[in-house]
Amino acid sequence: MTATPLRAKPVKPGHQETSPAVSLRVAVARIHRALRINAENNVTPSQASALARIEQAEPVRLGVLAQLEGITAASMSKVVESLEAQDLLVRVPDPLDGRVSMVEISPTGRKLIQKFRSASTRAIEGALDSLSAEEQQIIHESLPVLEKLSEILQTRQSS
Repeated sequence: MTATPLRAKPVKPGHQETSPAVSLRVAVARIHRALRINAENNVTPSQASALARIEQAEPVRLGVLAQLEGITAASMSKVVESLEAQDLLVRVPDPLDGRVSMVEISPTGRKLIQKFRSASTRAIEGALDSLSAEEQQIIHESLPVLEKLSEILQTRQSS
């Protein structure tokens, strides 16, 4: 089976042509926004992103976390302080240098992350149930390619 090249969507009169990359970016952003809104929480997007990064790399130094998030150490310090104030993470000593602290997710933070994930999964399941069987199958068959695209983007982001 040969791959069919991605083509832009047909152009409506008075509209510009939309590339597949633009359409995918817009769809992913809308899904992300809907899931964030659906989570019903008091955590900002930057705090949620930091929590997810900390969970992936914990325990992690603030400087490393700032670099992973692509923000300054000062900005990350403010995010971490706000998460710490909400009891969502804790500081622990760096085993290599006791003068330096690292952060990791607290039990309360783990519960919140699980709540986010459960709410997101339920929202996606509900949306998928609204699709036809054929549309659900298309999404199912697209998942390996979307996962590969995610890996490519993450690799490029970290280099």
